[in-house]
Amino acid sequence: MSLFKGLAARTPEEADRRRFGVWVGLALIVILPAWWFGGADILTAALRPVAAVILGLFGLQGGIVAGAEGAWIVSTGLPLADGSGTLDYTVAKEVLRRLMLGVPLFVAFMIAPPRAQRPVQGVLIGGAVLVVLFLLSLTAFLWGEIAPMLNPALAPAGGPPTRLTGEPLNPLLAQIAIVGRYVGMSVAPLIVSIVLWAVLNPRGREALLGQIEAEQ
Repeated sequence: MSLFKGLAARTPEEADRRRFGVWVGLALIVILPAWWFGGADILTAALRPVAAVILGLFGLQGGIVAGAEGAWIVSTGLPLADGSGTLDYTVAKEVLRRLMLGVPLFVAFMIAPPRAQRPVQGVLIGGAVLVVLFLLSLTAFLWGEIAPMLNPALAPAGGPPTRLTGEPLNPLLAQIAIVGRYVGMSVAPLIVSIVLWAVLNPRGREALLGQIEAEQ
């Protein structure tokens, strides 16, 4: 009995935080595998025409076609240095899934109590923001990969395996693209999901974050 007493929440506020954590954990156990092995592929396939338009606005104007095993083949329109044509860059299915990882995280946060007063509206707004994040992260990922091909000085030891002709990127823009590539592939989905939940669920934010601030 003493063990269970030790595990029990000491205050209602602590109980709320534990309940939130349990709900998020259970939701991710259900949602994440379904999203990773199916849902993400369906959504990215639907977004492929939109992504082609957005990439065109950022200088990659060749379009996107579906490749093998769910990959995307992005025709950049950038000429190869060896004169054999233009660069077609393959974005692996796993990369596309990682760039969309914020969706299941955000849904898990929104499911957990205390919930937003308008959950459907919140999910729709959050979903739209995460789609924009995906498109911008994909753009940063591609330019982060392309930057060393145009700026050999930015390439790792041995130089890039592929080189392109054309004007090198502005050094500042190249660094932004490279950093953006890593941010989009790592922390951006988690950070944006948390911020969206905090903005769209003020009741939950006040109940959880407000309690933590009051205790400190």
